[in-house]
Amino acid sequence: MALISSSTSFSCILSIALLGTATISSDRVLAQASKSVPIAHAHNDYEHERPLHDALRAGFTSVEADVYLVDNKLLVAHDRSDITPNRTLESLYLDPLRRHFSMQSDHLPHKTFWLMIDVKSDPIATHGKIQSLLKNYPHLVAEIPLPHRQKVGKGSPPVRVVISGNRAIQEILQAQPRISGIDGRLSDLKSDLSSGAMPWISDNWRSHFRWRGQNEFPEAERKKLRSYVEQAHQKGRLLRFWGTPDSPAVWDELLQAGVDLINADDLGGLQMHLQKNLKK
Repeated sequence: MALISSSTSFSCILSIALLGTATISSDRVLAQASKSVPIAHAHNDYEHERPLHDALRAGFTSVEADVYLVDNKLLVAHDRSDITPNRTLESLYLDPLRRHFSMQSDHLPHKTFWLMIDVKSDPIATHGKIQSLLKNYPHLVAEIPLPHRQKVGKGSPPVRVVISGNRAIQEILQAQPRISGIDGRLSDLKSDLSSGAMPWISDNWRSHFRWRGQNEFPEAERKKLRSYVEQAHQKGRLLRFWGTPDSPAVWDELLQAGVDLINADDLGGLQMHLQKNLKK
């Protein structure tokens, strides 16, 4: 499989923005062509003031939602103690995304939009609910296999789902239709699963690198990072790290190494940094 270069990573852009002000409601999510950023991942997106909307407004192409299965509902929260009955996966993500993409003009250059679902409860039961729920969104969520770099045109579902956290791996692989992929780990770099079945490799930056963005990036760690990128790309997978500092120095190293999904809590900071970087 062909190596995915860092320039290819830069090309994966979703030209999206929201129409309105900071007080816009979730029922008025409108998309307009606007400046966007390369693939950027909104970490714990639901903890922002306006889940999903802030990421879309910043031009991000990937968001993350932690879910618990409670009373047959997929509730979004980082900790179980924070769950509330009205914060469901449908209300915070799936329904707004369906409205968002249905309102986009046909001429806009659509790209794949990623929804990472981080399972916090029982893997098998939670995946079963996710699978049954995603079936209700056939025009939003793409089936697998679909090349993750493929341009999405009119009539092609724009959203790809990847399951992280407590992953019911066998159930995900055996599901029909296959509408979600597996978020792998660095230990899966040599996995023989297809890039459709395992489209991502994600891991904890702090478990593999000591550098936190201060002083120079140690050359040994820089070489290790680029080796991880090369191995992931040889298998056609995207690479992401969580636990990375929201630091321009770290963002620059990730971009230069060809890391595909830049993880951030500071959405505005990463957006501004990447837009400035692309002008160089």
